[in-house]
Amino acid sequence: MKPNSVQSAILTAASVAFVLLSLFPPWQQAAEREVAYRLYVGRHFFLQPPTSVPVDCYFAGCATAPASYFHVLLYRDLLVEQLAAIIAVAFVLLWIFRSRQNGVRATLTSPKIRLQFSMLMASLVPLDGKYPLASELVDIPRRIIRRDEFWLVPIILLIGVYLTVVLIAYASISAALWFRGSRADGSVRVEHP
Repeated sequence: MKPNSVQSAILTAASVAFVLLSLFPPWQQAAEREVAYRLYVGRHFFLQPPTSVPVDCYFAGCATAPASYFHVLLYRDLLVEQLAAIIAVAFVLLWIFRSRQNGVRATLTSPKIRLQFSMLMASLVPLDGKYPLASELVDIPRRIIRRDEFWLVPIILLIGVYLTVVLIAYASISAALWFRGSRADGSVRVEHP
């Protein structure tokens, strides 16, 4: 089945995001003799990893660890979660905007479709600048099982932030549609004396 124009745009956007995330993956710095220490050092071209940086107050007595004490490695967990989120959202969007048997397809003018689209786009937003909200939301059951003293606070905050991002996306899309509609109405309208 041939994709419609909206599905083609979704496939193009998802493909571009996938390729860019793959070409410029996230990197982290690790200590040579330790397993637990990791420092996020950003995104760089996959053929030119970044160089390690010195870390202040790393050794006992607040001594600086030189850059040579560390090595740089691919931040695989983050890369996999970002790519998985892109793929999952793209597949759901392809399903939502599919052409029905009667030839009708979903559009953002429908409030229901706009809300679904906003929810999916909000799930791609990286709350901490790294992991997409989808990863954090999927992690909620683990947080519930491994509760600590204040286990409910981060869950409520996470859901609140997600709903806020959804509302902002929904309002932005609604405003853009309204503006486009009002501009189209204004340009077509001709006043007669």
